[in-house]
Amino acid sequence: MINNCPDETLLVEYASGTLSTAPSIAVTTHLKYCDKCANAVRTLGFIGGSLLECLEEEEVSAGLLDKVLDRIDSQPEQRPVVADSTVNSLTMDPVASGLPEFVRNLLPGEDLNWRNLTGSLEVAPIQIGEENFELSLHRIHAGGKAPEHSHRGKEITVVLRGSFSDEDGVYQPGDFLVREEGDTHRPYAARNEECVCLSVLEAPIKLTGIKRVFNPFISFSPS
Repeated sequence: MINNCPDETLLVEYASGTLSTAPSIAVTTHLKYCDKCANAVRTLGFIGGSLLECLEEEEVSAGLLDKVLDRIDSQPEQRPVVADSTVNSLTMDPVASGLPEFVRNLLPGEDLNWRNLTGSLEVAPIQIGEENFELSLHRIHAGGKAPEHSHRGKEITVVLRGSFSDEDGVYQPGDFLVREEGDTHRPYAARNEECVCLSVLEAPIKLTGIKRVFNPFISFSPS
């Protein structure tokens, strides 16, 4: 059962196309689990289309279309952020098996580049050409815990497999959590299964307590 969803403001930004790429991927992933939010986004899209139809027509200059097309042609070619959902991901990484198809199609064909942050926490970056956020998979081993940390910017987490808990509750697959700058927490994975999450990080985390001496090793790489 999903108990944590994006707020209305975030869904409006997503539906209107104004949300940055990495947060949009997080919302899309949540929608694969949550029919309620998926229906809300469809409704927002319908409302937006209806509002556009109500706008009065405005005259534009005769050369505007040519200017727009010229500007499109001048843009450098970019690799699509999201792979076609009809194409199965070729990744052989065992952690990726069982994840939603949408997420698997973001992953490279080779094994993921997992990096140990602690004895029970690993991270694998996902490259999408994002400049302002780091997109990655986080994996907490069964019964493991992440170090207590505070945030220097927004962090979005979508639970993909397993579950974890912190001071505020227990989070299951599909749950969508947002941590703001200054928030502090310490996630614990369930004892019977590892927890895999999709994470969007706006800035490096800051470890608290005795673990703070390791802060220089917590890198931040926009994806």
